[in-house]
Amino acid sequence: MKKYFPVLLSKAGEIKALSKLSPNVKEEIVPVIQVLTDGYDRVETFASTEWSFDDNKLFLDFSLCDPFDRARTRNLITNLSVAGVNVVPVLQTNSDARYTSLIQILIVNGLVSNVCIRFSNGSGGFLNINEQVATILRKLAINRNLTSVLLDFGFVENHNFNMVAALVITIINGINHKADYNNIILASSSFLENLTALTPPGRLYRLQRYEWDIWQTVIAQPGFAGTVKYGDYGTKYPFYAETNFQGSCSIKYTLPKEFVIYRGEISSNHAQGNGQYIIFADRLVRSADYSGAAFSWGDGQINFYAGPNPERKTGNAKSWVEISQNHHITLLHSIL
Repeated sequence: MKKYFPVLLSKAGEIKALSKLSPNVKEEIVPVIQVLTDGYDRVETFASTEWSFDDNKLFLDFSLCDPFDRARTRNLITNLSVAGVNVVPVLQTNSDARYTSLIQILIVNGLVSNVCIRFSNGSGGFLNINEQVATILRKLAINRNLTSVLLDFGFVENHNFNMVAALVITIINGINHKADYNNIILASSSFLENLTALTPPGRLYRLQRYEWDIWQTVIAQPGFAGTVKYGDYGTKYPFYAETNFQGSCSIKYTLPKEFVIYRGEISSNHAQGNGQYIIFADRLVRSADYSGAAFSWGDGQINFYAGPNPERKTGNAKSWVEISQNHHITLLHSIL
């Protein structure tokens, strides 16, 4: 049973986090990978070698590829299908017409059998979902039982998470034939865009995971548990933008109800540089928050960095993403 739909970028750190998951976690999750323009080859290499196991599914969203590259998208989906990867293309109501027509062709040719329709404020909102889904399914000549609906509410925080929870319940109650869909997925994130608001650096901060609060409210509704599936963005902000912003050397560690942040400084602004990560790793493994070195590959890496091993490394921004996302996905799998 697929029970968790993490929304990830096709960046090296997040792809590595997926590749290092244990087999039992891989088998019960469905990554929603937002493919970036420079991520096609990375996704193909990863999926063809790491995601071709029995009963696999991999959602691919190309909405961040601007301009849309029809040929590369066709080749990626075709090559993965041949490699045994069950690619589920993600469409939106405002998807490029060339993308929609490509999905039509791939369905006819038997290279795609399932689709996902994603609704978000950025793709036109959540009004008239039944009509919009029906229009897309008619165009693709595909049935509801081969279709997932992804309701993506983006960034949620203290002042709006209760309102979002109420909105989610209203929207899901309004979806006709809910049991007919392959999946109805709820996704959101409360992780900050950056850590500059957590001052001063050098301290531990705890941030409430409002996406988890929304989820608990939603699945408490009659008939929702088992029908609605959970998705989130892990330890990152849900809206992607190209940036040259240099992040701090910090540990981002997920607990069921909180993000634990060991807030460092930009490496060039601190005497320890990237060595701040070793200091924080040592604090984390000594705390009650730590899940243990055997919990996930990411936790094992934290333990390695914290330990006395003379070969330990400070890591870099990429490896810190690998660790935090690998732990996050493993943890969410364990509590769903």
